[in-house]
Amino acid sequence: MSALYVALAHHPVLNKASQTVTTSISNLDIHDIARAALTYGVKAYYIIHSDPAQKSLLASIRNFWQNDDLPYNPDRSLALSRIRQSDTIETTLTEITKQEAMRPRVITTTARNMQNQISYGYLKTLTQLEKPILIIFGTGYGLCDEVHQLADHILQPVQGCGEYNHLSVRSAVSVVLDRISSEYIYGRNHGYSAHSWQRPNQNRLSRLSRRRHGEGPL
Repeated sequence: MSALYVALAHHPVLNKASQTVTTSISNLDIHDIARAALTYGVKAYYIIHSDPAQKSLLASIRNFWQNDDLPYNPDRSLALSRIRQSDTIETTLTEITKQEAMRPRVITTTARNMQNQISYGYLKTLTQLEKPILIIFGTGYGLCDEVHQLADHILQPVQGCGEYNHLSVRSAVSVVLDRISSEYIYGRNHGYSAHSWQRPNQNRLSRLSRRRHGEGPL
């Protein structure tokens, strides 16, 4: 199985006007993506930012939670131990290449529909191969085209049940990691879908259902 890495890029990313900008580090992204990374077996979570003040902010948050005298929530320090700081996407690639003795396969993400995007199923097959994988997520309004151009593949967007498509990046990370890590049933992950006929484990649950005994639907 591939070594899996996740990176959160704060530059170069887009703003609402499609201009290239640098965004600020979010405390919620630090914590929530680190927890998802640990949950789904990500080897390291890279936070990419080159600004000294932002790097200092990240270091102070990590140092606070890694204090051995902290009297509460000891599991949080374990999650934050997955975090690595990197100045650029290029330095992130260099570090992973050095660690793994091979360049990782680069997967970029976007909320836009673009040409030649790969499915979650295809990405899941790539995770079964030997070559390490780096999935890059963007802040703001997403990664710039120049980042997508350096990728081996661009992942299809996370789609919901309507036209609205603007998840927080920490939510998107969790969805993507779950889709490539969990078992699929009827094209869905564990948990009930919006359609009753796509409910997972229906055969197991039907042993206790009223419907099986002619008492109507669940």
